[in-house]
Amino acid sequence: MHSTATDRASDPTFASDTAATTTVERAKSHTRHRIPRILRPDWLPFAIVWVLASVIIVLLTISTHPVDATYQLHYADGTFLVDRAQYQRLADAFLHGRTWLDVHVPDWLAAMDNPYDAQARGAEGTASGDPSLWDWAFYHGRYYCYFGPLPAIVLFAPYKALTGMDLSTAAACAILAIAACASLIFLVQTLWKRFWKGTPRWFVVLACTAIIAASGLSYLVLVPWFYSIPILASLALAPAGIALWARSADDIGSVPRTGMVAAGSLLVALTMMCRPTFILTAVFGLILLWPQIRSREMLAVRSRHAIQASLAAIVPFLLVGGVMMRYNAARFGNPLDFGTAYNLTGFDMTQRHVSPQARLFSAALLLFAPIRFTREFPFTADVFATGAGNPWAFLIHNRDVIAEPTVGGIVTLSPICLLALPAVIWLIVSCFSRGSHASSDTGGLHKRTEEVETTGVPSGTQSGMSSAVSLEKSHEMTRGMSRSCAIGITCLLLVGVIACIDGPFGVNARYMCDMAWLAVIGTMCLLMPVEAASRMRGRRWLTVTIVVFLVLGLALQALWLMTTGRLEAWNVSNPTLYAWLQGVFTR
Repeated sequence: MHSTATDRASDPTFASDTAATTTVERAKSHTRHRIPRILRPDWLPFAIVWVLASVIIVLLTISTHPVDATYQLHYADGTFLVDRAQYQRLADAFLHGRTWLDVHVPDWLAAMDNPYDAQARGAEGTASGDPSLWDWAFYHGRYYCYFGPLPAIVLFAPYKALTGMDLSTAAACAILAIAACASLIFLVQTLWKRFWKGTPRWFVVLACTAIIAASGLSYLVLVPWFYSIPILASLALAPAGIALWARSADDIGSVPRTGMVAAGSLLVALTMMCRPTFILTAVFGLILLWPQIRSREMLAVRSRHAIQASLAAIVPFLLVGGVMMRYNAARFGNPLDFGTAYNLTGFDMTQRHVSPQARLFSAALLLFAPIRFTREFPFTADVFATGAGNPWAFLIHNRDVIAEPTVGGIVTLSPICLLALPAVIWLIVSCFSRGSHASSDTGGLHKRTEEVETTGVPSGTQSGMSSAVSLEKSHEMTRGMSRSCAIGITCLLLVGVIACIDGPFGVNARYMCDMAWLAVIGTMCLLMPVEAASRMRGRRWLTVTIVVFLVLGLALQALWLMTTGRLEAWNVSNPTLYAWLQGVFTR
């Protein structure tokens, strides 16, 4: 007669071992809960990275000597007025119950038949000596801010209400960048614990550092203009929301944590009030919560918990979307009009048409623009410079591309992304290879399953129990790696979509920040299963290769910060610092 699980439970030795194990686990749990989360081994390295990154962000912010200045801009034989205090004006409008900005509107601008004609507007500004504002929305005789209102609501307006002074744009950029850094770290740590099981801590910390560097936080605080504010706010919201979704559920379809689902949805939904492009990250909710959707624990009415989880996922989007639609209607008379077309910039956005070819070419430049290396410090230069000495000037010559100074594209500045395609090919080959061995593996699995069902444990008792535990861990790791691949592929698809959306409006480092973090995280999500499989076979070459590419990306990001010709370049904004760096690298 075979022994059963009940027989084993009644055995004194088994009961004693079980009780001892339970006591030890409770003691470990009690000890673990007494240690602050941030000081636990799983969190401490990431906390150190966040502290160091925050210090660097503050130093970078100070290094450019930022001021919310107002000055004249001469562009295309016209004169315009640049006022960097756009969010401060918006906060003042909210405090006075307005959606429009109380700033001077030239009489000639209100009288123009087409105020969006940049050439005519510039000429009028030169002739009258009273130029129009640059990159502000203008509609029915009033100026508006077409950038997301949330930063003004949560930062600028409260600060002015409490102190009576305006919060500087640079300070707001630093605050949001530090929050965005924490959000990215939270996401990476969550991916590690949920899907990258078995990956060494040091390896994940290095990847996390590379993701922060590639995200563009350093660039956005080095150029602390109002353009940076909504991007930084969205980077502070979306990664944390995705992480909360990932932590709210498991991979077997059990009931999700409703509070975490609601919090994740709220954070992602709030990106509509910052940088609407980031709302596309809501697709991760379907991927991360798919087991719960498939088991009808969400988006179903089978139980009270399923209904609560469904409402937690959907209602935040409806509420935030409703608020934003009402705000749009109050400004432009259309709930779906965000005001982008009314921007007073270097071309008429109400009449701008971009061909599919130009859209794809701009997207390709955002992703794959080459790096322009030089022999002199700082060893890189603006790849889109129109001078005769630039071998890459042909990329934008006579093309419908709006280019700003930058060193290279997302992939070239983060070369780890070059490994994404080989990782996808390896995963496809592995799937076919796994399928060819499925029949033989299934036979062995059925045999072990019959033993468990008949005897309670596989043959060999202790070795059988160990095999069952190992098998379960293997299945858990496989599920995690499969989800990691799904997240990685989704990230890269989103990168392509966002590049096609942003490309027609400009090829610049600022727009790269919308998707650079997705590109590197997506690549790492694809590489982690490949690296784990290689490491389990005792092969370290892939680990070394990934480390080399990550370190190379960090070096390229550092060179990009020192490049001359970029906006707020150190050789102009801080010549003393630039001269010191030049001495360090050329001594």
